[in-house]
Amino acid sequence: MPQARSARRSRSRDRGRPDADERVRRAREAQEAAALVARQAVERATVRRDAVWRQAAEQNRRRSLAVLGAPLLPGLVLAALGVLALALLVVGLVLLVGWAVVAVVAWRWARSGDGVRLTGMSPDEAVERGALDAVAAERVADVTESLCAVLGLAPPELVILVDPAPNAISAGSGEASRLVVTTGLVSSLDRIELEAVLAHELAHHKRLDTLSGGLSAALLRGGQIPGTARLARWLEGRDRELSADLAAVQVTQYPPGLVSALGKARTATTRSPATAVPAPVLAGTAPQWWAPLDGPEDAREGAFGLEERLELLVEL
Repeated sequence: MPQARSARRSRSRDRGRPDADERVRRAREAQEAAALVARQAVERATVRRDAVWRQAAEQNRRRSLAVLGAPLLPGLVLAALGVLALALLVVGLVLLVGWAVVAVVAWRWARSGDGVRLTGMSPDEAVERGALDAVAAERVADVTESLCAVLGLAPPELVILVDPAPNAISAGSGEASRLVVTTGLVSSLDRIELEAVLAHELAHHKRLDTLSGGLSAALLRGGQIPGTARLARWLEGRDRELSADLAAVQVTQYPPGLVSALGKARTATTRSPATAVPAPVLAGTAPQWWAPLDGPEDAREGAFGLEERLELLVEL
């Protein structure tokens, strides 16, 4: 009898094993199908995201070319009227050549980042001079490199400003790209918060905000030249910082990181890196810093201020 019961249990297990194997196979297939759907969704989202960024880059390029090209029209008109009077032809050609030189120089400054004239040191130099500890410097470099891989960007030159104000700014494009951060920013943020801020700044490079912003600084001194404030804001893009916030969140997938970083900037003693940046340069680049500089934000007409950016990010 015991042998009979053992034989029946063995046959029962043999009958149940195919059913169990089938369930495992179906579960595995369901997991693979779900993973495929997830990958396809991520790929579609990435394509849409990249399309938005390409569109933003094209808009920045068009605004930049419009600002450089519009002043050529009077010269062209006068040159065309040269058939009526030689003096008009001469004046028109002088205007054309003169502005063409200015436009070429301003374009090169914007592309090279010279329009945003900020000097600092490399992370290694900052460590050697005691401005940053080695761990912090390595963290900045590692996070930047990882984000660039996600964004499809060549890593920019990292520039460290020795200043307690927690802030950052980007300049240049292509091989001349620069990412400038203060020691106050690096020392006050944890890795997740730092990743959010660096993603924000790298988004400016991806969107070519650095081109239009650099041109504004080089040509219009950021709106400091009388009568150019509105033109500078239009050229830079009134929502450039908010758009970079949203782009950063798309990359990090973690809005609380950027919310926390902006919260720390809001409560900082100062957000203006005045000890490391000359006042004229600071004034000319004021709208382009990650955290709005100290002072009334209503001076940036139409721009999203720190509180508005925080509110929108919290809703995410």
